[in-house]
Amino acid sequence: PPHSGFSGTPSDLLPAELGRCGYEPTSDGKMIHVLTSPQFVSVEQCPENWTAKSLLERIATATDPSFHALIDTGALITGFSNKQVAEALLELGLPWCDGVVYLDELDRKMILVRATGRALKLEQCGIPLHRRFAFYDQV
Repeated sequence: PPHSGFSGTPSDLLPAELGRCGYEPTSDGKMIHVLTSPQFVSVEQCPENWTAKSLLERIATATDPSFHALIDTGALITGFSNKQVAEALLELGLPWCDGVVYLDELDRKMILVRATGRALKLEQCGIPLHRRFAFYDQV
């Protein structure tokens, strides 16, 4: 049967004509498995005097391993727009990266391109996936 919706916070907020949301079995379990697997996720203790900028610098300068995404589930990066986060990450490091993906104020998928310093709609970008960093904000 066809599925509509996305994997994320379970919600039945669909237009009435679509009916009830049909949740795909095992999706939540697969997501939790990946997000708790040491193969994909590690934990690091931050110093007591951390700031949003110091966290961005730590992420941008990491080399073993280098990070390819920041999922800010705790709303730790405050005082920056999503574009400003992308700018800061490129300015502070990410030497392997050619662009940072983020959602703009209109929730459009954008990428800030290192070579030009310009933001483009993601679908207009030719940067390969392995040369992109992704920032997922709290919302």
